[in-house]
Parts: sequence; structure tokens; C-alpha cells
Amino acid sequence: MKEDNIKEDNIKHWDNAAENYIEKNNQGKNFHSQIYLVAVNELLENVNGKRVLDAGCGDGFFSLELAQKGALVTAIDGSDAMLNIAKRKHTHDNLQYYNMDLTRKLTFEDKFFDIVVANMLLMDIAEIELFIFEVARVLKKPGTFVFSITHPCFFLGDWEEDENNTKSYKKIRNYLDERVEELNFWGKTLHYHRPLSRYMDAIEKAGMYVSSFKEPIPSRESVESRPEQEYHYRIPSFVVIMAKSI
Repeated sequence: MKEDNIKEDNIKHWDNAAENYIEKNNQGKNFHSQIYLVAVNELLENVNGKRVLDAGCGDGFFSLELAQKGALVTAIDGSDAMLNIAKRKHTHDNLQYYNMDLTRKLTFEDKFFDIVVANMLLMDIAEIELFIFEVARVLKKPGTFVFSITHPCFFLGDWEEDENNTKSYKKIRNYLDERVEELNFWGKTLHYHRPLSRYMDAIEKAGMYVSSFKEPIPSRESVESRPEQEYHYRIPSFVVIMAKSI
């Protein structure tokens, strides 16, 4: 019962944060989103005619981008508030939205999708093993799973600054200890810290293998316009992984 309550509270947090999140994310055009989305798109390559599941779609801006590129997109999220915004702002004939609990069995047939994409999702849900197993189940063989997460090694570390107030390095504490942290970037949300090995183990146990592992950094052009973000060249903020079903 306690675990179910945590899941319900997590969804409520995202319902409450939805409008603020969407305003700050600016349809994936903010500085931080652009870092990982470039890598995600490179790995996805040509999605035209592909059946794609966008898991944890949020307000649907990326779902719409995929649909506009010719993909047949099914977008799912557990937050009604997010989905209501998605259905209002980001619609397309190739795009369908569904409310779905991503910590439970997905209501799709086996081997239904060519691609599953999950941007900034897995560190926000309490259970990843079942979700990744379900990804493997609904993917065609072969199929592609691409996901982005905040970098587990560094995200919760504290920056240390030098005498010029330049962010020089991070202190990393208890990296291997799994825990839940409260964040407040756009309202209270929960962050589930896990070491990278948990993600790798879950992929392997689901019968998939990692075919690409990226730690993206911002483009030189974006940092020239935002020099205060230069520290992203020293320590990566995100991980983007592509796994294949076989």
C-alpha cells in the first residue's frame, strides 16, 4: 500500500507541476533539453513509416515531432494534466495519446512497435525493471529502444567553485546507494537515483543489449550564447542509451 501511495503522490506532483514544467521546457527548446535531444534524434535516425511508442510523453512536443517526420506515434503518460495539455497543443493525424501507468504491464500486443523512446522518464518512476521488460515485449524483433536520463553519476553531486566562482568539479557522495530525492525545478517532483549498473542489468535481463551509449554535451554555438553553461563540457549532465531487442 505504501508503494502505491508513493506512485500516486508522484503522479500528483507531475499534475501540479505540469504547466510550470511545460513553460520552462519550451517544447524541448530550452538549453538543457537540447543537449540530450540532439543525441536522441541522431540515434533514432529515419522514423518515417515506423510504429513508435513515446513513453512518458509529457506535453507531447516530441511525440508531435516524430509524427511530423512520418512516424505512427502512440504517446503514453501517467499524468492527466500533461496529457490534457498534449491533446490541446500537439495534435497530428499520426498521433494518439493514452493515460497509462508506466510501472505496470502495458496494454499493447507483443512485438507491436518498431521503436520505443523514453525521454527523461526512467529516473522519475519508482520501478524500472517491469517497464524495461515491457519495452522488450512490445518491441518487434529486431527493435530499438532509445532513452535519455539525467546522468546518475553526477546529477545529485554538488558543484565546487574556484576563486572566480567557476564551477570546477563535483563532489560525489554515496553513488551506489539507491534513494529517492525531492526536486523543485518546476514544482515538487521525485527523483529515483540508481547507479548505471541498474539500468544495464535491467536491459540485459529483458533480453536486449546496449548498442550505443552517449554522454552528450551542448553545441559550441549554444554555449557561445550562454557562456555560463560552459561547465557542461567538464562533466556530462545526461546519458542517452540505445538498446536493441533480438
